[in-house]
Amino acid sequence: MNTIDVLAIGSHPDDVELNCGGTLLLARAAGLRTAICHLSAGEMGTRGDPATRRREARAAADRLGVGDLEILDLPDGHMTPDDASKDKLIRCIRRLRPRIVLAPYWEDLHPDHAASGALVRQVRFLAGLERWDTGQKPWRPEGLLFYMSHTPLKPSIVVDISDHFAAKKEAAACYRSQFHRPDSDERATFISGENFWSWWEGRALYWGHFIGVRYGEPFLVDGPIPSRDPFALFSGFGKYRNDDE
Repeated sequence: MNTIDVLAIGSHPDDVELNCGGTLLLARAAGLRTAICHLSAGEMGTRGDPATRRREARAAADRLGVGDLEILDLPDGHMTPDDASKDKLIRCIRRLRPRIVLAPYWEDLHPDHAASGALVRQVRFLAGLERWDTGQKPWRPEGLLFYMSHTPLKPSIVVDISDHFAAKKEAAACYRSQFHRPDSDERATFISGENFWSWWEGRALYWGHFIGVRYGEPFLVDGPIPSRDPFALFSGFGKYRNDDE
């Protein structure tokens, strides 16, 4: 049975692409197998509709080099870590068998993001319990990294996505229904504003500067970060480097 290296989970189509798409591209460049799971189809969104979001999700996944794309159809705007939602996500985890999971931070302005983070946090453990019977073999991901959506977090790590930022933006922009279009008569939202892309790039610049690179994506790791070579973690990074580096 095949195993996915990195599974990115989002509450709605576009969450993954906007918040951790660079890390998925970095994984693909390293030859790792990646997948995306959107928990809902974004049916409560102000702009667009679920059918459009599904088409856009596929286009974005293709741009990120992701083969496996799942949409679990949990209720947008009403997400909770209830047993029915846990069961759907456990089945997905056991089907894809990811080593590493990326998920929204469980403290966030958007209730769906917060609920999704709590859901993933619980399912990571429950998916490894043999007596949660789905007719599949148990599977527990090795690592769980939480990405930032609205609410700032204090990251455990910042990933250098400088070489992949342009492609990340191309993938996010596949959600044309959600972003600024002068010809649109739909109600404006935060992300459909003319200044959204500047703000969004500014956030990546902000996190990148902490590790001395152009663009970064922050993650909070659920638990200590394991390492057999802690010294290599810092090699080539830092705002203030020696002249001979």
